[in-house]
Amino acid sequence: MKDDMNIFGLTLAVLIASASPSLALAEEQGEEAIEDLEKAAQDSAKGATSKAAKELEQAEKHLIKENKTHPYAEPPKQISGDAPKAEADRKAFRELKKAEKDAKKKVAGEAADEAKKALSDVKEKEKAP
Repeated sequence: MKDDMNIFGLTLAVLIASASPSLALAEEQGEEAIEDLEKAAQDSAKGATSKAAKELEQAEKHLIKENKTHPYAEPPKQISGDAPKAEADRKAFRELKKAEKDAKKKVAGEAADEAKKALSDVKEKEKAP
């Protein structure tokens, strides 16, 4: 009995240790995406749309890496409020794409607003259960 508990404890410790690096990497990618979105919103508001477009692309890359590193499962049947991370993620990517297009078209005000919306959605995703 005591040996079974030791084996269980060791197995649990190995599982936790192996999951920690990927969770830390995902968290780091999320933080970097937030930083890039904040910079993009500020630069767009200042009219520096070329710089903002690059930062938006970086934010998108970080979000994609975060999702690959720490994916979350979506249920096959979507029910309102059922997958808050997935919904916030979809909104963030939608706003991010709009912001990128506007930044490339040099429409600074719209790009800034959309970058702020994407930032809000990413922060919502990070807080969601």
